[in-house]
Formats: sequence, C-alpha cells, structure tokens
Amino acid sequence: MSVPREVFLLSPLRRAIAILVGLGIFGAPLARGNNPAEEMPCPVVTYTTNPNYPPYHWALDDQVFQGASIELLGMVLPPNVQAKPLVVPWKRALALAEEGKVDLLLSLRNTPERQIYLDFLQHRAFPNPIVVFVRQDRAFSFQSWKDLKGKRGGVSLGDTFGAGFDTYWRTELQIEEAPSLEENFKKLAAGRIDYFVSGLFPGKSYLDRQGLGKQIVAIGKPISNQDIYFAFSRKFICPALKAHLELRLEELDRKGVPERLLRKHLEIYARGHGSGR
Repeated sequence: MSVPREVFLLSPLRRAIAILVGLGIFGAPLARGNNPAEEMPCPVVTYTTNPNYPPYHWALDDQVFQGASIELLGMVLPPNVQAKPLVVPWKRALALAEEGKVDLLLSLRNTPERQIYLDFLQHRAFPNPIVVFVRQDRAFSFQSWKDLKGKRGGVSLGDTFGAGFDTYWRTELQIEEAPSLEENFKKLAAGRIDYFVSGLFPGKSYLDRQGLGKQIVAIGKPISNQDIYFAFSRKFICPALKAHLELRLEELDRKGVPERLLRKHLEIYARGHGSGR
C-alpha cells in the first residue's frame, strides 16, 4: 500500500491513525468517533483508579466512582463501549492491572516502573501539580528541595511525584509514608510532621471540604508539574479503542475541558455532594 503525501503533513499521532485506517485495522468512522453504530472489537472495558483522590476521582461506595476522571472517561469512550467500574484499594488496583484483571487505570502518573505492565496513552488526561503543604502558623521558606532537609515530611503510600523527587526524598529526606491523604493532613494538623507532599487539587479538595483552607496552605513552587494519564493493562489488546481515546483526549484538551472538569468536581467535593460515606 502507498501512503498519500498528505498523511506525512499530519501530527505523529494523527499520521499513525491515518495509516492504520488505510490498512483497514480500524475504520475511518471509528477514528472520527461520530458513528455509534460502528462495531467496536472490545465492547466492554473494566476500569479502576485510586478510590480517594478527589477531585480527579473518589469512591461513592464499594461499586461506584465519581469525579473529573469518570466524567472525562464518559466523554472519550465510544457510545457503544460499556465502562465497568471496580472499586478496590489503590495498590490493589495497580496489581490487578499488572495481572490483566482490569483493563484500564484512570489518571495516574507515567513512570518507568509502571510502563512495564501499563500501556499509557500519549495524550494527558489532566494536569497534576505536586506541592508542599504546611501549617500556616509553621510555614517556612521553600525555594528548592534542599529546604526540606532536617524537617519531618509525609507522603501517601503508593504516590509518585516525578521530576526526580521520588529518588531524592528516599535518599535525602526524612519522610514518613501514611496510608492516605486524610491521615497525612491529620498528622500535619497535629504537628507530627512539618510538611506533606501531595497533588495540589486533591489536597485543596480535602482542605476546602474540612474547612481547613486557611490553616493549611501550599508553599513555594510545585515540586513537579507532570501530567497524569489513562493507561491500559498491557494484557488488554484493543488498538482501535486506544487510538480513539487518543484523538478524543487531544480534542477535549485543546478546548480546555480537563481543567473545567477539575474545577467543577473540586466544588462538588468541597460542598460535600456526591458522597456515599
């Protein structure tokens, strides 16, 4: 097959999809995402994610998720593909994806360790700046990572931060791991730790909901600004669906949809709506 010259003028992602369409791997109607009658070779996708990471996502109960990630998933999936949630602890979610017992993980950081068993989409789902939270009355100057030395820090079990900070804190800093964001904020409020490293939006969600937005604040510049992504288990093979999601995520990101969803669900969670607990 000869590839038309116009194909090479497209972006790398769109060029690859155009070639796949030409080869018949999936049809043009699916790539455009405007034909609900188009038969999808993988009509059901089982997904999971961190059950306590608002406003991106959180569990309402043991069967239902809510949040920006869930709404975004509904916007990017073809209408004839069913999404089935599975609510489990975060570390279990990662293990199930590695075993191929769930198909898709929502909104997580792309790391070399995870790439071994996860096939990350190229286009981001959301921005996810990582910041340092402190008690307002015990704030300190934070200009670089070395300013954290000699202080007691906290992180949530299983979190990764990118930009080299994961290696740095394990070798250079005194940081304790706690099971959850909530427990770390309680330790910070009680003075058991001096700072807590976490995502800006999840941290703000918790603090606003608890009425602690003035007592506990983020300081300095973000530790990292790496994005978070959707990722398929490498044991789930459906290139047509992956290509479709790539195009839809790129299209929605250009329109600013992910940021609007984050703001929307930040307000929902802070008001205490959508909580089954």
